[in-house]
Amino acid sequence: MSTAKRYRLVAADPYREFVLTATGAMGSEGTQVYVDESGAVRAEIDGDGEVRSITAALPLGRPVRAEPLD
Repeated sequence: MSTAKRYRLVAADPYREFVLTATGAMGSEGTQVYVDESGAVRAEIDGDGEVRSITAALPLGRPVRAEPLD
């Protein structure tokens, strides 16, 4: 499992960035749940840093990648 506490979620077309913080909750299939401070974006990220699912209150462009911040 990843030890990163924060990730930068980067979406393209249109370009957007979100800083996600670990909630401490476990998602499905061994992922960890991360949210941005507004609560508009929720992502499940696996131990390899791969985004497994995203729930967002706003449209996100594709592709989406997660980069560890710490």
